[in-house]
Amino acid sequence: MVEGLKGRRARLLCATAMLVLFSSSAVVSARAAETRQMQFDIPAGDLSSSLKQFGQVADQQIIFSEEVVRGLRAPAVKGNLTTDEALQRLLQPSGLSTQRTKAGVLLVQTQKSRASSETDNPKRAGAGLSPTTQTAQATGAVASEQRAEEIVVTAQKRAERVRDVPQAVSVLTGDQLDRVGAKELGDLAAYIPGLSLRGGSVGTRTIVLRGITTNATSDLGSRIVGIYVDDVAFGTGTPGSGVANFDLDLSMFDLDRVEVLNGPQGTLYGASSLGGLLKYVTKAPDLTRYTARAETSFGFLSGGESDRGFRAVVNAPIVEDRAAVRVQAYHQHFGGFVDNISPARHEQDIDGVDAYGGRVQLLLKPSDQLSLKLVAMGQDMRRDGSSGIQWNLATNAPLYGDLNQSIAGREPFTQRYRVYSGTADYDLGFATLTGVVAHQDSVASQEPDATDRFALLFRQALGVDLARYVVSFHPKIAKNSAELRLASTGGERFEWLIGGYYDNEKIFQTQQISGFDAAGARSPINFITAGLRTYYRELAAFANGTFHITENWDLSGGIRGTRADSNYEQTGSGLLGLSLPARGDRDYIPNYAASTKYKLGEWGMVYARFSTGYRPGGPNGVANDPATGAPLASPVFAADKTKNYEVGAKVTLIDWLALDVASYRIDWSSIQLNAARNGFGVRANGGDAKSQGVELALQARPTRGLTLAASATYTDAKLVDPAPDLQAHAGDRLPGASKWAFALTGDYEFPLVSGWNGSVGGTLSHVGRRNSGFDGSSVAPNFVQPAYDQLDLRASVASDRYQLQLFVHNLTDERGIASGTTTVNAGVPSTFVTFIRPRTVGLTLDIQF
Repeated sequence: MVEGLKGRRARLLCATAMLVLFSSSAVVSARAAETRQMQFDIPAGDLSSSLKQFGQVADQQIIFSEEVVRGLRAPAVKGNLTTDEALQRLLQPSGLSTQRTKAGVLLVQTQKSRASSETDNPKRAGAGLSPTTQTAQATGAVASEQRAEEIVVTAQKRAERVRDVPQAVSVLTGDQLDRVGAKELGDLAAYIPGLSLRGGSVGTRTIVLRGITTNATSDLGSRIVGIYVDDVAFGTGTPGSGVANFDLDLSMFDLDRVEVLNGPQGTLYGASSLGGLLKYVTKAPDLTRYTARAETSFGFLSGGESDRGFRAVVNAPIVEDRAAVRVQAYHQHFGGFVDNISPARHEQDIDGVDAYGGRVQLLLKPSDQLSLKLVAMGQDMRRDGSSGIQWNLATNAPLYGDLNQSIAGREPFTQRYRVYSGTADYDLGFATLTGVVAHQDSVASQEPDATDRFALLFRQALGVDLARYVVSFHPKIAKNSAELRLASTGGERFEWLIGGYYDNEKIFQTQQISGFDAAGARSPINFITAGLRTYYRELAAFANGTFHITENWDLSGGIRGTRADSNYEQTGSGLLGLSLPARGDRDYIPNYAASTKYKLGEWGMVYARFSTGYRPGGPNGVANDPATGAPLASPVFAADKTKNYEVGAKVTLIDWLALDVASYRIDWSSIQLNAARNGFGVRANGGDAKSQGVELALQARPTRGLTLAASATYTDAKLVDPAPDLQAHAGDRLPGASKWAFALTGDYEFPLVSGWNGSVGGTLSHVGRRNSGFDGSSVAPNFVQPAYDQLDLRASVASDRYQLQLFVHNLTDERGIASGTTTVNAGVPSTFVTFIRPRTVGLTLDIQF
């Protein structure tokens, strides 16, 4: 027996010694490979091809995922270099890293591997909710976790790590959007520092960044935050677009990420980004593999109807590595929760919204140098009533009870857009040439009740006494745009980008006021029928450059010159209809940006940035004085502009704790406002305002499976000058944004049984009190919206193919006021509020094929 044990020990010691010797020889071989010099001559090109050439030249086995390197560029690598030096030069612009296995194989990755059963499903694992953190999908049997410093974004129109961008950039990845159940714009606000929403419900809201807004109505139809889908600018910046220009409320399904750039972005993104930019980045077709995914969800609203949706996507290579198509479709019904108790209607859940649409993408890569992406996408939204609830200012409570309104008729809203685009990238070796062309059609229809505005007026002025009045808006936008830019290959001491942009828009809007008697019959009286035509054309040239002064210190600058031409004409008929002479305006607008950053080694970096933005001016619709021939009001209004001063840091405090912080001040000059001049409603320029504050995002992974995140925002936005058109005073706070907002998030993942993982998580968000107008103003009266808190919980089980998630949104059924407006009609104030959605309990089933 003893002899047997001794024999087994001897054999074990021999085997161990052989393993040690083998491992040692592998390490020696790997080290030799790192230091061995050889001649490299790899031209600039896409990173995938460059890595393959590197492997051939270095006789080195190298493994990487096409998903990770897709769209990334590599500089030219020439000279007598070690394999380590050559590989570092190839990967430097992308921010990717390598890990050499004990066997000497090089792994190119964006993450640290976790060979644990708790991450068998890479898509679901580790999806923390910091705005700059994501989980990547790994290939093979090993799942992985992508850290904040490794996320690649295109905020500056070139691929780079988010941690290297010298400005405040928030990112929510597709996995994060899935995790929190995001389906529309309102689901983003808790996770993006500095972002808030104003306006009504799904599809009829606009984004506010860093408090840059005046009130809920004066900005309508004139965008303050730019919206992009990939490289295509959505919508128009001109005020003639009306309700067709609400911010794009795109389905969050099958997105690669959402990028939000806080502060003006006029240099690279042009018109109407004076507050910032929101960019939807779609998932591109995969040239190498067939994939499919389907998702269905149900939600049950407290006191309302149910949510329900279905979403699906299919990716299919046509010619491997050369052509692929990706097709996505969805339908989502957002359940209504507001009841109309008017005797003339008396319906429940009248504010339900249906959103349906899809996207078809064709990716062609005829050569390693050329790629072409063709996209057709569209979305329709419709609803039968609004979420607005009349509010009693005297009692500070709903006028008709909880979640009730009283409006005599329907208030239907529809919105439809179609976008067709083509994007081509050509590798010239020293630079990449990119061309983007797009055509957009947007159509909307809205018929709000206007009885409180016109009943008394028409009775006194026209002697007409009807029970109800409706204003109809029917705008259409046709937009053609093109951009051509040339960007140097990354990795050089001086990186540059130059380009040009063209935009041509035609906007036609009809407006009509109709009256109805007590029986609901339409009156034959034509009160007003107006046709409004706006033509807008923009030509711009821009340039941007970064000089790497040292390995750690960069200096960047940019400039954009824009010529904007606008023309406006109005035809009118009816008792109060009026045809107006055509007006035109031309403006030349420069924009600038400058930044510097200093890298703190492994810690991160600090930066300072200056940037500007603008919103184009244009002509007003006004009549001429019959006696003098002069316009009865200003025939044009000027562009308003912002200047942003920002300092910040993006640092990794310890290996599992990351911090982003930005402090800023924005000066807003010549603010565009709605005003009245000699009986004409016109666009006018007011005085100045400023917004200053601090934005903070913190993320921690203190232990395996646990992700914690926090964000906090302080915003102090005020008028610098009096605004007579708003009856507001210097020092008054700008409406719409709370002074304080924060969010706390936690998610914990754990293994269940073989092949299955579980997760639990939640988000607590706080929105501080906000003003809807200005104290003492009869034009934009103030209504203080109280602070509120919202708690969301979630739990899921997932395998490599299936995920079932249980979620609860607004667990405490908080009646938080999301938006509020007060108007004055015939001296009587009228206040409407929109609540956040009631408690919603639901399930989501996701299947991968």
